[in-house]
Amino acid sequence: MRDDIFGAAVTGTCAALLVVSAVFAGGFLSLAAPVSGEAWGPAYGANDGSVADTVARTATGPTQVENPYGEATVRYDDDGVPHITASNERAMAFAVGYVHARDRLFQMDLQRRLMAGNLSAAFGAQAVASDRFHRKMGFEDAARASWEAVRDTESGDSISAYTEGVNRYVDTRPLPLEFRLNDYEPTRWDEVDTLLVGKLIAWQLTGDFRDVQQQTVERRLPEASDLYPRQLDHDSAIVDRAVGGEVVAGGAASMPTDAERASLDAPADGGRAVGDMRALYESLAPYQTEPGIGSNSWVVSGEYTESGTPIVANDPHLGLTVPPVWYEQHLVVEDAGERSLDVRGVAFPGLPVVVIGQNRDVAWGFTNVGADQTDLYSYVRPSEDTYLYEGEEREIERTTETIPVKDGEDVEVTIERTVHGPLLEREGEEVAVSWLGLAGTREAQGIRGLNYAEDVDDVDDAVRLMDSPTQNIVAADRDGGTYFRITGRYPIRTVDGETVPGNRVFNGSAGHGEWQGWEPYGQADWDGPGFHDYETVPHVRNPGYLATANQRTMDDPPFYISYSPGYADPYRGARIYNRLDRQVERDEPVTREFMQQVQRDVRSAAAQQFKPIILDSTDAMQPETRAAALELEDFRGRMRQGSEDALLYALFRDHYRNATFYDEYHPAGLDESYYPKYSTLAGLPADSEWFDDERTPETETRADIVARAMRLALEEREERGLETYADYNVVDLNHPFPVAALDYPEASTDGSLFTVSNFRVNRGTQAGSSWRMVATFGSPSVGIIPGGQSANYFSPHYADQLDEWREGEYREFTFEVAGKRAIVFEDGGEDQ
Repeated sequence: MRDDIFGAAVTGTCAALLVVSAVFAGGFLSLAAPVSGEAWGPAYGANDGSVADTVARTATGPTQVENPYGEATVRYDDDGVPHITASNERAMAFAVGYVHARDRLFQMDLQRRLMAGNLSAAFGAQAVASDRFHRKMGFEDAARASWEAVRDTESGDSISAYTEGVNRYVDTRPLPLEFRLNDYEPTRWDEVDTLLVGKLIAWQLTGDFRDVQQQTVERRLPEASDLYPRQLDHDSAIVDRAVGGEVVAGGAASMPTDAERASLDAPADGGRAVGDMRALYESLAPYQTEPGIGSNSWVVSGEYTESGTPIVANDPHLGLTVPPVWYEQHLVVEDAGERSLDVRGVAFPGLPVVVIGQNRDVAWGFTNVGADQTDLYSYVRPSEDTYLYEGEEREIERTTETIPVKDGEDVEVTIERTVHGPLLEREGEEVAVSWLGLAGTREAQGIRGLNYAEDVDDVDDAVRLMDSPTQNIVAADRDGGTYFRITGRYPIRTVDGETVPGNRVFNGSAGHGEWQGWEPYGQADWDGPGFHDYETVPHVRNPGYLATANQRTMDDPPFYISYSPGYADPYRGARIYNRLDRQVERDEPVTREFMQQVQRDVRSAAAQQFKPIILDSTDAMQPETRAAALELEDFRGRMRQGSEDALLYALFRDHYRNATFYDEYHPAGLDESYYPKYSTLAGLPADSEWFDDERTPETETRADIVARAMRLALEEREERGLETYADYNVVDLNHPFPVAALDYPEASTDGSLFTVSNFRVNRGTQAGSSWRMVATFGSPSVGIIPGGQSANYFSPHYADQLDEWREGEYREFTFEVAGKRAIVFEDGGEDQ
């Protein structure tokens, strides 16, 4: 069977498709690929014991390993989750590093190669463009700065021990199959690599070039400015809709008007005004945060729950990959007979901590804030080698690096930097980039603090160190405390002493908009005058219930966080709050089962908003189109697999958006990635000028465009042979290697882009709920991942959770240390 699947003829195409998928797919682990070492060989089921016993017997490598830091034991339960117990934190970190390398070494190697700009050395010339961008950005130097920030802390000690555990596996075990297929070997892991994985996560959540995108729209289609409002029309801002609790959000800041901001940001006298930046933006867009990446989370206090203790729900919406993005683990540190750490949840391979989960006292989850953490700067350039900065002519800092290219000629790349950060150029337009994560950030300390937290006060202390990425955190403790905060640091931008938002390209020569006390690739004064005070950052103490779904934080925030392009359409947030409100108004207790129902809710508030627009336009339709549209009269917006109405609506929605904006945007050279949000489209009045098709002599109305979009939807349904939503909403998750046997089986699922049960089908890499968790203190918590724990194709855990995930089911997780011993780490012993 191995020869059939992994024949030599496949090898040549594996690398190419892997890299193409990796660079352009999006999501945290764009480069995810299964690994296994010797586990590709033996078949499972070679004994008559439990599944856990089978896994233990076929585990990769020895059953006893030397650990320089103390004793540790790894057990696998019947779901393939490792339960790792250790005598101290360093012994634990060493064991986690070894286990991560055994299960995910290839994935870990690809992550660091991507961020360091070193893919071409393994995969050839097709990765050069990606390597060039990542080297110019200098993510590896930023990771070094973060290592300097944490190396002398307990978190630094843990990272060092984790590094040794990874390298113990690399030094002593055969390489996983993927390395052999691609004929290269990984270098040894180091501490910077772990911080580089952290930079990958932070960049995928907060790194963007929206300011260049907006600048492009303003230059090419200035009449579209009203389509990008500061705030989207909805009433479900996170903090404003929260029930109960103490809201802390500083004092409201005074922001300049658009006219004032335009005058403040005018180029310096004698400077070069920022020109058309489309080419620059489109060269950078493949590497920025992918639009629509988001999550749901909410917390309900014991005041409203059946158990009298709080409940936390979280489902991060990330790229769905083979294997899944997340790796579930249970970590227990026993010190002198006392359990000082007992935490369970999910982690990213490469990081030695639980990122989302709970310990015996505290549960927590994250969603993305959408905050503006990237500022861009343009300069007066007296010469090719210099730029003007605050009246002084400065040399551009230039270095040259060589990108090694497998089976090709090596490529030289010139790295250029200014006082604000890396300088990026395309077709004569250039910007310098300040991204929060380019300095020494301390999120490794913050996440470690969450793993050890005993109450929400400890949570507050921990997230104080989460400089990047900016996240909405919801948390609860066993004693009843609940908590919300937007984490991260928020720069203060000023121009001539006036506070301004960061939503444009700044005049770098005049020093406009720069962050005081922040140095690219150095250490930042996070508590200094360049950032808003931690205590003024919006947070809520002890809310009765509060929900986040990437909607805006507040209607009237104390300072600029972001404008509408950074936030999600409001539909998911509104739906979660509506479900919670109704449950409370009916005086029905909130239970774990109810939270699971909300997490799997498939009613689209967007569909409910678009439905009357469709029905009000039927007079403009031809009879056949009208008859189909009228079938939606009974459609209640539920995006279920068997629904014909859900299929028609989903096809209509995208055709309607394109039919409205294409005639203006396309002639301006702007594709659909520049279009405004769906909620903006839904809010356009019936007589909006945007509905008039400039390519025709007639003056079209909204009804005309709706009729056109509905006709196109019917044509697409016919051409593709689609009958129900199940034919359209198909989960199709493929392994990066072009070997069909490694792909997950295809099947349909419920949900959509705008439902709480989230699945986005029309993407290069499909996205959706990458981990569903409902964490309780009164009953077992539950969770599920879209696939399986193991990256080993022959494992029973390769895809064993996929069908349950598609159907909205869960698996219980407890703090019982389950399973038979698979690996024993001996203090001071020899490998056997």
